[in-house]
Amino acid sequence: MINCPWCDRPIKQDVETCPHCGLPLKVTQIGVTTRTLGDTDTEQGTPRWGSAKVDARTNLILKVRDQDKAFVFDVGTISELRVGRLNPDTGDVPEVDLSEWGAIEQGVSRQHALIMRKEGGALHLMDRGSDNGTYLNGQRLIAHQARILRDGDEIRLGLLVLNVRFERVS
Repeated sequence: MINCPWCDRPIKQDVETCPHCGLPLKVTQIGVTTRTLGDTDTEQGTPRWGSAKVDARTNLILKVRDQDKAFVFDVGTISELRVGRLNPDTGDVPEVDLSEWGAIEQGVSRQHALIMRKEGGALHLMDRGSDNGTYLNGQRLIAHQARILRDGDEIRLGLLVLNVRFERVS
């Protein structure tokens, strides 16, 4: 008997998938499979009232909660920003690569979400059909349906939280 590396329950040594959590045990490369978190829909939505107004002189700042490093993007150059983690099979790296913050363990998919600039210039967030969902201010997004992003919003991808800020530049 050994312990599952995902749920730490005892399992037979010759199985390929944990019978308790359903995750694969034999991974050829680290990070190939997103950890399924089960039901993460436990939060109530928290309304936020920040401005959705952005223009070519605005920076979008995405900061992982309780971390110093931030992703900064010039809104004037954004059409789409892919949010997720490195794909070890293809080497594809999204513009917002969360691998550094334990994305796999936090339940972040390789192509988890998309931030896009739509007509009128507003930024929108869309879940790309991720296993563990994308939450905007505690409310789970319906896959492939964009929602407007506002200054002060909180995005949760699986268990990993990003804070959104719009900053006007001179």
